[in-house]
Amino acid sequence: MRLPAGRDAVTALGAVAVAVLLSVQAGTSQGDARTLDVWGYALVVLAAGVLAWRRAAPVTALAVSVAANAAYLLAGYPYGPSLLCVGWAMFEVAWRRPIRRSALLAAVAAVTSVAAVLPRLVGELDILALGLVLWGACWLAVPWSLGALLHVRAAARAELLARVALEERVRISREVHDVAGHGFAVIAMQAGVALVVLDEQPEQARASLEGIRATATAALGDLRQVLDERRSAVAPDLAALVARARAAGLPVELTSTAGDLPAAVQDIVYQVVRESLTNVIRHAGPTTAAVVVAREPGAVTVTVTDRGTGPADVVPGRGLAGLRSRVEAAGGSFTAAGLEAGGFEVHAKLPLNGEPA
Repeated sequence: MRLPAGRDAVTALGAVAVAVLLSVQAGTSQGDARTLDVWGYALVVLAAGVLAWRRAAPVTALAVSVAANAAYLLAGYPYGPSLLCVGWAMFEVAWRRPIRRSALLAAVAAVTSVAAVLPRLVGELDILALGLVLWGACWLAVPWSLGALLHVRAAARAELLARVALEERVRISREVHDVAGHGFAVIAMQAGVALVVLDEQPEQARASLEGIRATATAALGDLRQVLDERRSAVAPDLAALVARARAAGLPVELTSTAGDLPAAVQDIVYQVVRESLTNVIRHAGPTTAAVVVAREPGAVTVTVTDRGTGPADVVPGRGLAGLRSRVEAAGGSFTAAGLEAGGFEVHAKLPLNGEPA
């Protein structure tokens, strides 16, 4: 084994000093026990000194401590703090090792310790029963239980942190998907317009190229915010979002009577509109779109409708699935389906007071 850490070595030296001192006192009060000699002190020092490796090698520390304590008891030395050393080692094993493994080690340690003390209790059934209870419950079961409790708490905390980290990665990936998807869709439409009118309407082509530059700049800024884990102090701007869609060649009518909204709700409304317009640009073909944001008692609704020629039975992709998750996580409701008369509609309802919408 490697040399123990400085703090662990100091703690073990303190345990050795206390164990030796208490063993001397125990020897004076247990007249029928064997007088402590150099071998007895050596076993006490070994049982306590091995605790220097209680964190680096807890199983080894427990094994050595149990073996030293068993030899100490079989030799007839007075009961003393070497028992506590075994309990301490058992606590460290239960804390730092899986529950099943530590439970098995605790059972082995209990059997070994009880077997070591049995010869001293033969013929005294009352004392034998009491000794078994003390050995099994006090010196090993209680320390194991405390260590196992800490192990379970640490494992639960680690699992919670891992779940939070996973949810955050999923959230960031959705943000990147939405930002990049919208930007690329707008850029693709503007580039298509520029290619069509390049020769006959150079000014229109120039305007489309300017739109591509503006859209790319805005998308890059949004991506930096997402990846840097920062949110802009400026509220999401639906008007600017709609303006970019119009510049890409998609006629969009925006109607908003919602007024000021809570920041979290406003952010989700913005995401719903952004992803919906992105899908219109990608899939609907030549069409127009209407965005309606309206306040209701205790809630706000957002509806994005197009009259495109895309398929009515659209299978929701990552974007729509992500929107549904965001809306429902906020206590709202979400639908996305084709219209009988043609086109597609996305509708979301979000609560304003924390109650389910």
